[in-house]
Amino acid sequence: MNLIVNPATSINGEVEAPPSKLHTQFSTAIAILANGKCTIESPLRVRDTTVMLKAAESLGAVVKRSQEKWSIWGLNGEIKSDKNNLDAKNSGTAICLLTALTTLSPTPIVLNGDSQLRSRPMPSFLKALRSLGADVYSTKPDDSPPFMVFGGGFTGGKVKLGSIESRYLPALLVAAPYAKKRVELKLRDPPTDLVSELMKIGHVKITEKKNTLQVPNQAYRAFSYRIPQEISGAAPFIVAASLTHSSIKINYTGQLTYRDREFLKYLKSFGIEMQISRKYVSLEGKQRLKAARLNLTSAPEFLPLLAVTACLARGKTLLYGAESARTMKSDRIAAIANELRRMRARVLERNDGLLIQGPTALRGCEVDGHSDYAITAALVVAALVSTGATTIKNGVESLLSAYSRFMSTFQALGADIRYSQPSP
Repeated sequence: MNLIVNPATSINGEVEAPPSKLHTQFSTAIAILANGKCTIESPLRVRDTTVMLKAAESLGAVVKRSQEKWSIWGLNGEIKSDKNNLDAKNSGTAICLLTALTTLSPTPIVLNGDSQLRSRPMPSFLKALRSLGADVYSTKPDDSPPFMVFGGGFTGGKVKLGSIESRYLPALLVAAPYAKKRVELKLRDPPTDLVSELMKIGHVKITEKKNTLQVPNQAYRAFSYRIPQEISGAAPFIVAASLTHSSIKINYTGQLTYRDREFLKYLKSFGIEMQISRKYVSLEGKQRLKAARLNLTSAPEFLPLLAVTACLARGKTLLYGAESARTMKSDRIAAIANELRRMRARVLERNDGLLIQGPTALRGCEVDGHSDYAITAALVVAALVSTGATTIKNGVESLLSAYSRFMSTFQALGADIRYSQPSP
């Protein structure tokens, strides 16, 4: 199945910000280990999150689910699975979270995934776990999944994390309270607010000292947690509106998450003007974009959308600090650079990012989504501001892993986007 996208002069309307994917995944992992009934309200129900719920059942937790609420009776840190194999499908976050928490299993467990996930080497993640005393190894020389977790718990101790290893921080933290001794994670950069956002879910204590996180031996308590809505989860709609003569309003309740604040900061660097309140983010009219120099170390997942934005900004934009984007669902640096060049963008690929000369009159053509929702979503936005129709292959299925209503939302906003069967 392909996507056909025609140019749009504007998209208009209101969008409800979706629940956070990472908060849904992490709270599910904590619930598996917690003592008692945990309630997760308003979870994001997509493939990358439901795989965690299925894993909870496989590991011995009792699960009840509805459209608006998941209830999980945790295992009090004692994995009781009679299953020796867990399937994370296409989710890198899920396989890391599950690998970490299954170190508490008394018996060996294999962590697997689909062909795309099995092609993603994660040597720094496995090395960090082993440094904490976990008995975990890849079954392949390049340290890509499947992973073999021999279980038996892990010791704890100290480990130093670089910029790439820091992306695995949620997974390294999830089982840390159950280590035999205090876990101490030394970071290259100061910890972000994301760390405290996540660890508060299970009511555990974590100490931050300069660039060091300390987690003493303790246990997650039962909790009731409403997944926060994330403005950044509606990023494709916001970016598309900023590049066209549009009026859009993204509604949300609660507070902006760390990822939200990073995303909005990046947009402001391009000169995009928005109204930000406690209930919504809105913007109107085509924006006058200027080139920017953006350090994406803390949020490299936004690189594809920001690359599209840079194509319409005046001047040279440098996106850097995103080397970890090369080992996500695809090599996002190479993938978006290659596809935007097909659309006649002027893009220079760097080891840790991209250099983009704008503005460019993008041209619709056939492009490849690389079975990666971030690349596919960015190409949809690029197609909306191009001349002529764009066909996106290898992208439809990937959208289901992160977005619950991607197509219907764009269509409701007035975009001309549809499915199409590939030519025989």
